[in-house]
Amino acid sequence: MFNLQQLKILVLLAEYKRLTVVADKLKIKQPSVTFHMKKLEQSVGVSLFIHKHKMVLLTDEGKALLHYATRIVSLSDEAEQVLTDYLQFKKGKIIIGSSNTPATYFLPKLLGEMRRAYPDVNIVIQVNNSPKIIDLVKKLEIDFGLVAEHNVSDPELVVIPMVNDELGLVMNPDHPLALADTIEAEHLRNELWILREQDSASRRMMELWANENQIECRDGLELGTTEAIKRAIQCRLGISILSRLAVEEEVRSGQLVFKSLNSETMSRSLFFIYNRNRFVTPILQEYIHFFKSMRYDERIMGHG
Repeated sequence: MFNLQQLKILVLLAEYKRLTVVADKLKIKQPSVTFHMKKLEQSVGVSLFIHKHKMVLLTDEGKALLHYATRIVSLSDEAEQVLTDYLQFKKGKIIIGSSNTPATYFLPKLLGEMRRAYPDVNIVIQVNNSPKIIDLVKKLEIDFGLVAEHNVSDPELVVIPMVNDELGLVMNPDHPLALADTIEAEHLRNELWILREQDSASRRMMELWANENQIECRDGLELGTTEAIKRAIQCRLGISILSRLAVEEEVRSGQLVFKSLNSETMSRSLFFIYNRNRFVTPILQEYIHFFKSMRYDERIMGHG
């Protein structure tokens, strides 16, 4: 069957009608053009070219094939250009997976910078819990991940800490403990707790801390998002343990109170992760460099 090079020759001969010009356009020798013309005629079983003086014209059959050849060559050129654009990171799609805290309180700060740096790249954000994001990165189903964890250690992953975070006690400003300088474990044993879902990183860290301090957290509510928990605390439905990054604005405006628990167990970081074994295209390399550079940008990181 015919190949792309033969169709390109047909299209160029229809336009220029001279073998020397076609050979020059394709950067091949003139005998190679003649060879491909003959192979094309053999493959389709009809005459496609008329040699008249030093010109080459198309037969009716050649003109019929030209209609399709033009479209095929055009699509091929377009596909080649698209791939070139990807390689030159002019356009493309990047899929970033993020756990709840980075997606809500950290990633939006970066999106504007991403848009300005790479305006033609389509950025897709998938939000899920940290274990799921790590799993998706390992399966190469997403390009990068942002997770909030005490630590991430996996031989399949490249792990880059972005910003430090801390989980602490969050309460309504009217709560009796809001003015306390220090909070001991015994102060919390009779409190109603508003908890995240079981598989969230903050829930796992909270339960570890509670076990270490022999605190039984009585469930007042279990809510699936940090925003819902903050609203519940504002409505005096209980207390919770949340990310400092997640409550910065409410603490600043006096709507919530954040109390550090001074526990190594409750310290964590936001990590940028990607699969060590994935093929890194130029556009992915640019994004890796972008995230690394943002670690040192105080405009993005805030208190860092």
